[in-house]
Amino acid sequence: MNKAIGAGILGLVIGGAAGWGSMYARLQPVEQRASQAEAAREEAAKAAKALEGQLKEAQQAVEKLQAAGKAADQALGEAKGQLTTALSGKEAAEKAREAADKTAAELKGQLAAAVSAREAAEQALAEAKKSAAPAQ
Repeated sequence: MNKAIGAGILGLVIGGAAGWGSMYARLQPVEQRASQAEAAREEAAKAAKALEGQLKEAQQAVEKLQAAGKAADQALGEAKGQLTTALSGKEAAEKAREAADKTAAELKGQLAAAVSAREAAEQALAEAKKSAAPAQ
């Protein structure tokens, strides 16, 4: 009976070992696929970190460009203001020049009239002197 129990136990051990060997042979490809999947996951994580770094750099570049755009818009606004001021000054200067030209033309007319009046007065004086000289 001891032999039968020993043979039974030996059969169980051999059967268990054969089952384990068969199961190990079946699990080996699964284990390899799992390790390959883990390696692929690690590579994907590295690639994701690299892409996150590139994304941060791109976001910083966008922020810099936006800031530069705002500065350019502000400079453009200031330039437009200066141009408007310069144009207003030019228009005022042109109006002042036109007024000065008009005043100068009026003064020239008055001067011409005064010169004519002076010449007429001188002529009248000369004639008065001529008339008064024979009377003496």
